[in-house]
Order: sequence, then structure tokens, then C-alpha cells
Amino acid sequence: MMVCCEGMAVMVSDNSGHQARPRLVLGYTDSAHASRCVRHFRRLGWEAHMVASGAEAQRLATELQPNVIVLDVDLPDESGWQTAAKILRGQPAPRVLLLASEADDGLDERARSLGAAALVRRDLEPETLASLVFDRQFSVAV
Repeated sequence: MMVCCEGMAVMVSDNSGHQARPRLVLGYTDSAHASRCVRHFRRLGWEAHMVASGAEAQRLATELQPNVIVLDVDLPDESGWQTAAKILRGQPAPRVLLLASEADDGLDERARSLGAAALVRRDLEPETLASLVFDRQFSVAV
């Protein structure tokens, strides 16, 4: 699967050349902020879905096979850490970005040890979150 970026809008192309919008699942504890992020990604051409629990994130990961999943570590039903670990065991495993109130090297290392791309602050503006998703290290092989 290859990603073609033009500005911040992207299309995903599979091996047959079929083009589709990339998919994002966003699990946040702050629904207002999550809504802003979902709207921003949709403006960029993504198929974006907001979830409020780890169970919903797991269900959509299976059903939609998203390219990227962004999870708050403080989801209400189980931690984003647990949800990420479960999702990352799936095939194909999506790229996962974890969000927390504090981000430091120790937590980022923990996230990466689970197989997540990174751990960042949850209060990032939608544009900054999109920049991280498009970062070469994070998204070049989604």
C-alpha cells in the first residue's frame, strides 16, 4: 500500500492501483477536541471516525482496517495502552499514535515498545496532529 501526498491531502493506493481515501480512527477522552480533529482530517480527504472507548476502537480497527489509529491513553473502558497492544496484534496492523496529558521520552519509549509510532500530548491542535500523522517517519509506509 502506498500513500500519495499533495500538500496535506492524501490518497491511498493499493498494489492494484485502486485509489481510496485513507482511514483514521480517533479515540479521545475530550469529545469536543476529537470532533475538531475529525473535521480537520475530513477536510484533508481522510475517512475519519471518532470513538469514545477502547472497545469501539478495536471494533473499527477490525471492520475498517484503518491506516492510522490515534488513541488517548486514558480511554474510559480500558487504557489506550491496552487497546493499542490488542490492535497492534491484528493483521494488518495499522500505525498507532498514542496521546497523553504529558509526553516524555520514557512514555514515548513505552509506546514504541508496544509497536506504536509515538506518544504525544493530547492537547495538540488538529493541524499539528495532522503534521505528525504525515511525518515521514510515521506515515510513509501506511
